[in-house]
Amino acid sequence: MIPVVLKLLSKAATERRRAAIRYDGQHHLRVVEPHVVYMDSDGGVVAECYQVKGYSTAGKPAPFWKTFRVTKIDAVFLLSTTFEAQKSKNLTLRKSRRLIAMAYDRPPAIPAPQNRLQPQPHHQENLLKQTRNWWTHAESAIDGFLSDEYHHSSGH
Repeated sequence: MIPVVLKLLSKAATERRRAAIRYDGQHHLRVVEPHVVYMDSDGGVVAECYQVKGYSTAGKPAPFWKTFRVTKIDAVFLLSTTFEAQKSKNLTLRKSRRLIAMAYDRPPAIPAPQNRLQPQPHHQENLLKQTRNWWTHAESAIDGFLSDEYHHSSGH
């Protein structure tokens, strides 16, 4: 189920489409705008989303930013409603190096570390090219995995 969730969430981010998700065994749906899907420092895949509707365990009224662990997302439904990418306060250079998908045409502006040189514009373009190239390969691998899974389960 995780490859399907990852693929749909990544598709929602790159196409800037809202998604309805069921999270952590809860029956309530949350409507989110997935902005960034990346691998965290523990090796887990997370999605940084702007939640616009739905349930909050903390009782927070939407909208608000929330980071979701992909392994805890039980279902994803792509919606036809699109969104405009917003600046995320939580996106750091460290996270941007582990990107899987993002809702931006180019990497969002990331504050330069103090006492360091400003990153060159070509670095951001190279990062975007590498991310898109990596995602193309990852998407092919996921498609292959799902195809193999189908053939094994259906006896083909």
